[in-house]
Amino acid sequence: MGKKGPQSRNKKAKSKKLKAVEHKHKDKVAAETAPLLEIKNLQTHFHVDEGVAKAVDGVSYTVHRGRTLGVVGESGCGKSVTAMSVMDLIPQPPGKIVGGEIIFDGKSLLKMSAAERRALRGDEMGMIFQEPMTSLNPVFTVGEQIAEGLRLHRGMSRQEALDRAVELLDLVRIPAPEERIKQYPHEMSGGMKQRVMIALALSCDPKLLIADEPTTALDVTIQAQILNLMRNLQLRIGMSIILITHNLGVVAELADDVVVMYAGRIVERAPVNELFERPRHPYTKGLFKARPLMHADVDELYVIPGSVPNPLAWPPGCRFAPRCPYATAACRKEIPELEDVGHNHQAACIRLGEID
Repeated sequence: MGKKGPQSRNKKAKSKKLKAVEHKHKDKVAAETAPLLEIKNLQTHFHVDEGVAKAVDGVSYTVHRGRTLGVVGESGCGKSVTAMSVMDLIPQPPGKIVGGEIIFDGKSLLKMSAAERRALRGDEMGMIFQEPMTSLNPVFTVGEQIAEGLRLHRGMSRQEALDRAVELLDLVRIPAPEERIKQYPHEMSGGMKQRVMIALALSCDPKLLIADEPTTALDVTIQAQILNLMRNLQLRIGMSIILITHNLGVVAELADDVVVMYAGRIVERAPVNELFERPRHPYTKGLFKARPLMHADVDELYVIPGSVPNPLAWPPGCRFAPRCPYATAACRKEIPELEDVGHNHQAACIRLGEID
């Protein structure tokens, strides 16, 4: 066989180079389209004197880059515990993640060291806590508390961090921010403290913001401003948001996708418009029925009968069965799994085809 000429070798080299460029482009596209956060079969339990409380018992959901996931459900359904598991803030003991995976930006959080997880918290992941009255440190000024994360994660000097703290307080519509940074939490109203928490969570432009009831203590006007701020920041820096709330109006305003949690598990998930137009699970239907409507001609609000069961002893079968108007004997025995019902919509009910 004769030797290959220069032209043949050049073609081969160009082909290799082209393939390398194509692979690099595909990897970049994959990295950009891959979910920012994946939770797979997460199980977080609390070992107490009475037994084991299975607060989160097999939760799986995905948060895509630049999108907002709304997480709804009654108190005690595991919404906040799931978020605290992601942030590595479960008190140990009594709490412990006993199973599942948490993948953040392609990295397994549960395989990281405590120091590595701590470095992510407050930098690439921020959280607006449910109770600002107890989440802020009473012995430091609010300016010092915001500046701490900036100095730790961004390497700013004390003055640079305080200057940035003033900008952040102005961003969340706190008047006279130059004076407010010198105040202690007890000198502020509940709404002011909530906005300080939001400024703190957003200080390092996180990739993921977990907002646990972020507008609970705010009046309607400020609530609208904060939601608009979160939306604008999301557009500016591509931030993903997990929005935990009881307020379905806030979900409709801000969320792209929604998961409905009940008794430590997900019972329904769908794009926001699909869920609002076609709720499928009896629990989700109950939540929508219980919404206060401005023009509704009713004497009193609908209330889902009963209450969320005790996580120390979840009922057998479907956990909503004791409160469900459609429940049968089979519902109390068989544990329903999420089923695809079309349009990226899933629900966990063995009677889906019968109750629509």
